[in-house]
Amino acid sequence: MWRLSPEERLVLVSLAQRYLLQQPYPQPMAWRQIAEQLAELEPGKRWTPKRAEHLVVAVRARLARAGVAGLTREEVGEPVGNSLNDNLVKELLLSTSLVPPDLAMLEPADDEAGGAPGSGGVPAAPG
Repeated sequence: MWRLSPEERLVLVSLAQRYLLQQPYPQPMAWRQIAEQLAELEPGKRWTPKRAEHLVVAVRARLARAGVAGLTREEVGEPVGNSLNDNLVKELLLSTSLVPPDLAMLEPADDEAGGAPGSGGVPAAPG
């Protein structure tokens, strides 16, 4: 399992939600969609597409340095398209760093549950 900060996990769950929902032929979410989703969950954090992208790029670089293949432009070649993020998501799923219950992070906090914003009243996944 790869260690992810709470902020990294939130962005990566948003990026990977189609995979976590086990949709046929999933693709990573677009940066704009991620930023919009996170801005609704955490309005005070000023989420932008670039902020989400930079966070994911940093995770890809960290995992590539640790020996995970297929996470750099040099390895994948052109055209890159969604390959880098697709490979990242598949690694995170294979390593169980992201699991379907993590989708609860994308649900608005339930006031009665007393959870933190984005927690859906569910404790954060270990990591």
